Amino acid sequence: MKKVFIATKSRGFLYNLFRSKINNINFIYNSEVFYETNSRMKLFLSKILKSKLLDHFGLIKRVRVRDVNADILFSYNKFLKSNKKYVIYLENPLALVHYSTGRNKTFLGKVKLRRFLMDPNLKTIICLSKACYETLPLFYKIPGRISVEQVYPLVENNYLTSEKNIKLKCYKKDIQCLYISSNFNLKGGKDILTCFKQLERDGVNNIKLKVITQVKTLDDGLKKEIMQNRNIEISDFNYDNDQLKEIYNASCILLNPTRQDSFSLVVLEAMKSGNAIISSDLYAIPEMVQDGINGYLTSPKFRFFNYDNLPNEYVWNNREKTIYSDYIDDSMVDFLYEKLIYLNNNRGELERLTKNSYLKSNTGEFNNVYIKDKWEQIFYDAITDKTGGI
Repeated sequence: MKKVFIATKSRGFLYNLFRSKINNINFIYNSEVFYETNSRMKLFLSKILKSKLLDHFGLIKRVRVRDVNADILFSYNKFLKSNKKYVIYLENPLALVHYSTGRNKTFLGKVKLRRFLMDPNLKTIICLSKACYETLPLFYKIPGRISVEQVYPLVENNYLTSEKNIKLKCYKKDIQCLYISSNFNLKGGKDILTCFKQLERDGVNNIKLKVITQVKTLDDGLKKEIMQNRNIEISDFNYDNDQLKEIYNASCILLNPTRQDSFSLVVLEAMKSGNAIISSDLYAIPEMVQDGINGYLTSPKFRFFNYDNLPNEYVWNNREKTIYSDYIDDSMVDFLYEKLIYLNNNRGELERLTKNSYLKSNTGEFNNVYIKDKWEQIFYDAITDKTGGI
């Protein structure tokens, strides 16, 4: 049994991987390594770390790991400084340089990156998405001895969901939609609210919406608008795993008009429960959602990532003027409205999309057995030095 020590803070979704039963692998971690949302202090520090001044100083943080009883270390998005072999699970290429679009291009940034990438203990970089995998070589010159892999996040199957249940919920009088985000505005919450106001004005009262968000972050006016709509139910992030499975399973459609995302975990979670997805088309989302097959995609007003999956530098570096500003994306609102009306009137189409979501999320590269087998091979190759480049 090989021991894998979790050396960095990790997003909550990785708990599924760490507690899963993978042949010959034992993950060593504690509950403090997980986080779901960034604290205000972390967001403030993140903003500072992206500054152009620090680009010129080539600031790239490595996490120091003292001696631990493990065969290999696991890092999420960060370089490590250790005498142990390690692998990096990478959200998108710029995570390694504090999400700065310029740090990998400055003299000192290049010097540090070259040194960190030449560390013989760095064995493998594993990308969460194909978008990350395909663009990684455009940011860094990866030494040939480092293996670069791609593995989708491990998301638990929903034991409540079956094809029979999916069909039944698609033909109920009321269609249940779902929106989950810790940041209501940034993930398109106001666009959804505007759409549901229009549905209510037009007398469409059988399309329901459950909103799960950080209620304390909403101003009083916005909370009042949400609560006044009789077709919307709002609640806070206070559900356990089993309760979330019930909510996903009861829903038919996930609304995800996000303005900033590299891998939208909520999409994959909803697919596992047989949800059609109506979403923006940023970065890795089209890898999960095929337009017209298991959902519908459209472009947001401001593209955080361009269509080539490289950062849109104007939007990336001017967020307060673009995606963080207070606006309604009228085109997105019309898109949401049109698709919801269509699916309400065409339940056979809703059934087709939901079943396709369920099938896609449980087969191929999203299949949990496939994912666990791939992780087992990655760790075995890294520990035994059988790694190689792209």
